Amino acid sequence: MPRPVDLTLRQLRLTSNLQQSRFLPLYSRLMRGEELANEEFVDILRFAVLFLRSSDDVVSRLGYRIVLQYGETTGDYEPLHAVATTRELMPVVAATERIDPDLAETESLAAVLFNAHSTNFVTVEPSGQQRLRTRGQMDLRAFNTNYREAVIVAPTSYGKSEMLVDKVAQALDQATCVLVPTRALISQTQRLLIEDPRVRRARIRVLTHPDAYNDEDRFIAVMTQERFHRLLNENPELRVDQLLVDEAHGLLSSDQRAVELSQVVLTARHRNPTLGVTYYTPFMSEPTNLRHVNGADQRTQARSVNEHVKAEKFIVDRPGESSYLYDQFLDERIALEERVPTDELEALEWRAGHRTLVYVNRPKDAQDLVARLSSRLSPADLSAEARRAIRAIGDLIDPSYSLIGGIEKGVLFHHGQVPDLLRQYIERLFSTDPAISKRILVTTSTLLEGVNTPADCLILLTPSRGRRHLSRSGFRNLIGRVARFGEVFDPDRRDLDLLQPRIHLIPGSYAPTNWNVDSFLTSRANLARAAEDEVRNPLLEGSADNVGRQAALEYLENIEPGTSQLSGLRTASTEVGRLCFLNGVYDFDIFESEQAIQDQIDALREREQLLETPEDVLDALAKIFLEHVDLDDDNELARIRDYPEARTFYAMFIEWRMNGEPFKQLISRFVRYWTQLRDQMVYVGPRWGEEVYGEYGWRKMYIRMASKTRAGMINLAVVKIKEEQDFVDFRLSKYFEILHSLGFLEPRLYNQLKYGTDDPFIICLLRNGFSRDLARLVADQYQSLVSVNLPESTVTVPAELPLAMAAQDENDILVYEAETLVNLLDD
Repeated sequence: MPRPVDLTLRQLRLTSNLQQSRFLPLYSRLMRGEELANEEFVDILRFAVLFLRSSDDVVSRLGYRIVLQYGETTGDYEPLHAVATTRELMPVVAATERIDPDLAETESLAAVLFNAHSTNFVTVEPSGQQRLRTRGQMDLRAFNTNYREAVIVAPTSYGKSEMLVDKVAQALDQATCVLVPTRALISQTQRLLIEDPRVRRARIRVLTHPDAYNDEDRFIAVMTQERFHRLLNENPELRVDQLLVDEAHGLLSSDQRAVELSQVVLTARHRNPTLGVTYYTPFMSEPTNLRHVNGADQRTQARSVNEHVKAEKFIVDRPGESSYLYDQFLDERIALEERVPTDELEALEWRAGHRTLVYVNRPKDAQDLVARLSSRLSPADLSAEARRAIRAIGDLIDPSYSLIGGIEKGVLFHHGQVPDLLRQYIERLFSTDPAISKRILVTTSTLLEGVNTPADCLILLTPSRGRRHLSRSGFRNLIGRVARFGEVFDPDRRDLDLLQPRIHLIPGSYAPTNWNVDSFLTSRANLARAAEDEVRNPLLEGSADNVGRQAALEYLENIEPGTSQLSGLRTASTEVGRLCFLNGVYDFDIFESEQAIQDQIDALREREQLLETPEDVLDALAKIFLEHVDLDDDNELARIRDYPEARTFYAMFIEWRMNGEPFKQLISRFVRYWTQLRDQMVYVGPRWGEEVYGEYGWRKMYIRMASKTRAGMINLAVVKIKEEQDFVDFRLSKYFEILHSLGFLEPRLYNQLKYGTDDPFIICLLRNGFSRDLARLVADQYQSLVSVNLPESTVTVPAELPLAMAAQDENDILVYEAETLVNLLDD
């Protein structure tokens, strides 16, 4: 083996070295895709060989980048084949040999030995399919198998999902919980598990809802931290044997969800000291930053992949100016001599690839951009899948819903305020639509939470996520969603251009006016800058927030006594205070307010009267829990406390749900309700507000319905129904649970508040992951095709259910949902 070259990135970047050598002019021309003379190609490949031998990882990656670009420019993949062979990048080796069979030389002894060696990189999946992997992937898979306490750090496409399923399959005789950040990922992960032959053969239950648990010793739970919190709190004796945390970088934040995730990890560890915990994340500069306080993760071993198969191209396209490439290796701008169209939409269309992701910051921006694109694009060539989607969305929502107009033009939107099932359906459509013409998916940061798409191009129209710029790690996670290995190494591809996926940055109307693109790329993409984890969660060892840690541990102690390992902490002194902790109430200081709340509880008990209607429940909630507490200015519960009309609205909304009305009917209800208020300013919150009014004198929180067409009100109704459902399910339901535990809710009303029905059959379906619309359809027409055990709260869904629904031409979205719920498959 050649000895490493002592050439550092700092030395390479010295102005005297770059400007006084032939390298930079040659490299710039190569990156522009110019045709070089043969001797110039020889020279640039000599530089590549030199850099590849560098002991500096970034310099070595630059050498690999040159080889990639040489292959892309010339179609000659022999140098890439040689490098991939040396580095044991077996999928790249196989792809180059598929494109150029002459590279698969088999006569020499070295070639024969290498071919034999390459069999060590073939894995046989549970389905029986063979898959070729890289050295890094093989090492990670072995590490994942061998360690019960682990941190797995690997970029997208490296098979973390498969490793997670493998880990589950290793412990099918135990209780395993997989923690995911969103409800959409519950469904995605559940399906991966159910489709695995090892899981099917074990006949083990896969739970997605706390109420589906039935005191069994072996199960697989796939839940968000909120659902797992409820499962633990409602079953004080429950011990899980294995905990798998997906998208574990979410633990680093200081927000409530990150702290709650840490609390359930610590609770599970406290109940079972031999618990095995594995954290999976696409990025983490220092894996030990995931260690929790009190020595909880001291046994945890970490493994990160230091293997780079792709090298992104960052291209800045300012409308009306010339494009340039930002080179993350040299921190240099390379002019591309391409003039960007002046109009930002024209620039976007110009840069869009076959399957393009477009990133914006706000849901409102996503829908606005799709509407603008739809108004100027020609009708797309629609596949049968797209036509079914149009019919299904029109039937489930409304024919005038703007998503339909987008699909007709080849553009879709995807954000957190699209109904969960529809969002998953959109992902499926974008991923599987066989249309040859371009497809564009406009999305927000929901894409960062584990969504996998077959995109070959990413366009950033903004650097923002919420009120801040994307972090370096968030930016890396976002660009990692492009050019996944399944698309890069697709057997039908005749090139390897996706090994250099295009990331276009187009500053325009969706970006802050002060966005400095160069500064942004230097701080986020520059490979000379070491990635740093920002540890803000007070329950992680690396956090410096000692005050926050004390408060978080105090809260945890009131949930699971003994977990904090501290003495002298305050504990709740009242019945209602304890229930507030157990149900995850964070809206006010429980210690300061619990006695006043308990006094209200005692007064209500003296009247010996059950709450019988949603109006009664909301009035009681406001008086008991909110009347004497301090709420933050932006806390939505303040509206429940201060405005009777807000309570009237939510009572009406809950009544609609209790009547079992389908989503389409809820939309009609909203539109009729708003039509009656056309001359009034209607509160819709900061995400969708268009005008300033009332006490929110500096924020756009209201809409004047008189300015809206029916189609505009339908689009607004869809997102507001999702918002209001989430508000009821995640904010108000905690107080419903407390009132139920205190004995104030009539049982039938409790079920209606919680599930929207008191029908035991439908409740059982809902507990097992069915949407309300699908549960009611199955209850009405397909009961004979599912097996429901009410005492044990179990549901068996055979493959015949979606087949029968499709045969009856049921809504394709509900057919798709039924497919994701099938848990009885032929082995």
